[in-house]
Amino acid sequence: MRLAEAPPLTRARVAGALAGDGARPAARPAQSQPARPVDLSVIVPTFNERDNVVELVRRLDIVLAGRAWEVVFVDDDSPDETARVVRELARSHPNVRCLHRIGRRGLSRAVIEGILSTTAPQVAVMDADLQHDEALLPAMVDRMCDEGLDLVVGSRYCLGGSVE
Repeated sequence: MRLAEAPPLTRARVAGALAGDGARPAARPAQSQPARPVDLSVIVPTFNERDNVVELVRRLDIVLAGRAWEVVFVDDDSPDETARVVRELARSHPNVRCLHRIGRRGLSRAVIEGILSTTAPQVAVMDADLQHDEALLPAMVDRMCDEGLDLVVGSRYCLGGSVE
């Protein structure tokens, strides 16, 4: 068969191929309710941060309670298995996602990939090392929305900031 004569690629054919039987498509998964759209996506680039993942999600749960949010951990194939820890956490937290980047590295590119992976109208970028104060996120997002701002930056070096 020539490539031009191949049958069209459908979800059923892909599901069948993934099921490994090749003869018939896999059973269709049960229909679920559409996921609630998120208003805020927190992008967290990671490399060897497995010990901080659970604590960061716990803190975000507290400060972002009542908001539609998600956290996207963008992991550069950490040898400490950060991506595995994030995936395990995501099983019980539907607002936790993992982008596991294999063969790609770099903070800026990780942030860009994380931003491109979301449909949220507001995006925050945080380090996974727990040095960024997540308690500032609600005020930053509110200010952005209330004042029609394109960008809000938190800095240790501005009035009221601290490097301690």
